[in-house]
Amino acid sequence: MSAEDERIAELSAAGAALAADANVVCHDYGGSPEQYVEVHGDPATASATVIFVHGGYFRPRTDLTHARPLAAVLAESGVLVALVEYRRSGGQPHPLDDVTAAIDFVCAELPDWGVGRQARENLVVSGHSAGGCLVLAWAGHLPEVGPRIRLRPLAPVTDLLREVAGGLADGAVLDYMGVRPEEDLAAYLRHDPRSRAALIPSRVEVRSIHGDADGIVDVGFSRVFPAARTELPGADHADVIDPDSPYSAQVRRLILG
Repeated sequence: MSAEDERIAELSAAGAALAADANVVCHDYGGSPEQYVEVHGDPATASATVIFVHGGYFRPRTDLTHARPLAAVLAESGVLVALVEYRRSGGQPHPLDDVTAAIDFVCAELPDWGVGRQARENLVVSGHSAGGCLVLAWAGHLPEVGPRIRLRPLAPVTDLLREVAGGLADGAVLDYMGVRPEEDLAAYLRHDPRSRAALIPSRVEVRSIHGDADGIVDVGFSRVFPAARTELPGADHADVIDPDSPYSAQVRRLILG
């Protein structure tokens, strides 16, 4: 296990301890046990809404627990955080379908949760690693007309075709897709952020945040993705989601700013 993997395991342990927080409310957006969002923060006083999609290279073993510490720290900044869980077993199309349904659900429910208009309109969608891939792919399916959104993928997987060709992450992307590009190109064109980058509407402001010492998702993927990015010198894959990282304050500013 790499040092980055060990730190994410530590974040999972910290996140498990936060499960009993009385200020966290769960809402189902579908019939599967994995189709729910955890809402962190006070809806009545929130200055913004952050919808966050966790990573884990699409593997069933990695749930949202490791992203709870980041959600809690963001909520302490005065925003409402909707942390999305999604189906990972069975691969595509479940994760993208679920993330799409979850974001639609959260945006529709915000008024009923008591979130003010300013916080509803100050909308940030973010995700880490595989979650960054999913929110980028989601954005590539949005219509041109609609509210403005700040999209903040953290260390995102941006090119599924290159990942499969390189056999990266022990074949995680091929397991997720279920087929190779030559067997079902249409599936890749639906789920691959790089293939859909030009389709992201202008109302979505994209900025990737990626450490240049990332040993799990190479920063080179963000460097060739056609969107603004901020590189964090010396930061690894865990640094962008670890509240105890020396980069944590900067990451929070980049997500919220």
